[in-house]
Amino acid sequence: MAQQVGRTDTVLTKRGASTLITSGSAITTFQIGDGKNTDYDYRIVDGNMAVVRPVTASPRPTNLIVREGDNIHYMILAYRENADLSKLKYVLSKKPAGGKEPVMAGTPEPRHGDKDSGSKTTTTFKLPEEDESAPLISVDTVTVSDLAEDFKKDSKVNRNHEVKVEGVSLGYAKAMTLSSLNYFCFHIRNKSKETYEFVKATLIHKEKKDTAELHTMPLLYKKGPTTIEARSEAEEVFVVPSRTFRKDDEIIIVLEPAENKPQLVLYVPASTLPKYMLTK
Repeated sequence: MAQQVGRTDTVLTKRGASTLITSGSAITTFQIGDGKNTDYDYRIVDGNMAVVRPVTASPRPTNLIVREGDNIHYMILAYRENADLSKLKYVLSKKPAGGKEPVMAGTPEPRHGDKDSGSKTTTTFKLPEEDESAPLISVDTVTVSDLAEDFKKDSKVNRNHEVKVEGVSLGYAKAMTLSSLNYFCFHIRNKSKETYEFVKATLIHKEKKDTAELHTMPLLYKKGPTTIEARSEAEEVFVVPSRTFRKDDEIIIVLEPAENKPQLVLYVPASTLPKYMLTK
């Protein structure tokens, strides 16, 4: 039986069969799509095994995030009508002698409602490398700051595109293109009793292909606080070089928090963007 060990890009499923994913450590996060995907069903067995099966006739490809130990795996979950059964078994990692586990490449994402693994060490996540094809743009920070400040006014969160983790929510509000720059506005609401702080924000363009491609969008300017007090909220505007999106693409924003707390990761369908930002 074929086994894929280490970096796995695509996990296949098939009608009438289950896909088995195993790891060297207990699985603490297992997220399909935005966490609300209804095309697939899964269950965790014995802590370090996951069984996945399609539950609709022809499920569409989507992302799959698995966290096991200190390893984060970013993969694509895809349906194949004629997939060989021998290809429905995947090994993400094996615990080597001595008990230490390998650190796998991938992009981070917590599943809504997941509990922290209990580890107090800070995990360094390997996000996609910056897109070298992105244009190098120097911005007039005074002008961009004024535009960003004006843009975030009267922003309303789209409740269909919001993620909540431990009392903190991140929601998409709006976007625009102006003078070769894309402006993305998000809303952070902190309903917890503790201050929320993020130390890094990463925006990613995910091209929705059979084997999805990820492009990190260089962050040229940010408007908004990185610390949100308890029971408070704030608007955040991120400015990146302009690019066009297809309606099936996604924009992913990753907020890496201070200390060892879950990340906020939000997937926004490109179809939600203004039509002029989309290409056919």
